Amino acid sequence: MEFPAGRMYTSSHSWLALPPGGALADYPLRAGVTAVALEGIDVVGLDLPSVRSTVNAGAPCALIWSSSRTVVTMYAPLSGLVTMTNIAAIEDPQLVARDPHAAGWLFAILPIPTSSTKDLLAPAQYTDELSEAV
Repeated sequence: MEFPAGRMYTSSHSWLALPPGGALADYPLRAGVTAVALEGIDVVGLDLPSVRSTVNAGAPCALIWSSSRTVVTMYAPLSGLVTMTNIAAIEDPQLVARDPHAAGWLFAILPIPTSSTKDLLAPAQYTDELSEAV
């Protein structure tokens, strides 16, 4: 499985899209879950954080519901203010499963000044971590 460049990943299968140049910026960054988090899941619903709420890196922030009534919990890849949610994904939750690394993004985070990507993984590091877990 390949994971897009231009994103950083968590070991809990969340991703954060980085701006060109890779540095945190003064504008919102999209976040979502990886295809690995959704393996074998028939996505039927989403519980996303409210716009203008704060998420904390590593803390639960969203739920992805499956048809079997199981839940995938998303953990925030970065601390910050939620500035928008993906309306297309809310209206069609299967979009998250069909295209989790692009059109299936879940919400955007405006990083707080003390946010850092030091605990996030580059695509190759994330792939290595997955292969070590098998």
